[in-house]
Amino acid sequence: MVRGTGEVRTLPDLAGLRVEVTAEHRDQDQAYRDRAELAAAVDAVLREHAGDISRSTIASLSVQPKFRWQHDKQVRDGWRAGRTNLVEVSGLDALGPLMAGLVEAGAAVTGPSWSLNPTNPAYGEARRAAAEDARLRAQAYAEALDVGLGPIAWIAEPGLRGGGSQPFEPVARPMMAAARGFAAAEAEPPVEDLGAAELTVQAAVEIGFEIL
Repeated sequence: MVRGTGEVRTLPDLAGLRVEVTAEHRDQDQAYRDRAELAAAVDAVLREHAGDISRSTIASLSVQPKFRWQHDKQVRDGWRAGRTNLVEVSGLDALGPLMAGLVEAGAAVTGPSWSLNPTNPAYGEARRAAAEDARLRAQAYAEALDVGLGPIAWIAEPGLRGGGSQPFEPVARPMMAAARGFAAAEAEPPVEDLGAAELTVQAAVEIGFEIL
């Protein structure tokens, strides 16, 4: 049995954004209403770019008290209401305008975090590279031992045969940091470099060959 590994570098086709709106007020109901107003403006931007968004989910909703110190003790000083959306963008050409629109609507945006669609061809390329690597390793061993390399007896991803370690799934790893932050408080967000960070897709396979 030999193990082959493969590695392919490619640009991402998905970008993840964390979109947060927060409202503060001394009155709980008013904080909630202010948050709802901000959230509505954010939702309008998301609808405008719906064709470029593959997924948008509400990760959290919150209404919680604010406190301040007074005479060595905490006293309630109002309320803070917030909402967090996780947005997956597939139309990367629209990423800049989308982020700018969200900030203009009053949101704080963190991202993008780059990733690959599970159907990205890079995964298949990495698997094929791993299989070729395994074949070349087996040939080298066979030649060194002066034996013939026979047909393939079995093929498996690591961990799927013999109750070994956890199965190895092809994974995409970023080659550089790719986080950007935009603060809603800025009247005119600065122009940011949103160039996608290259990802590395890694795969592994184990192959058993018969010996002649």
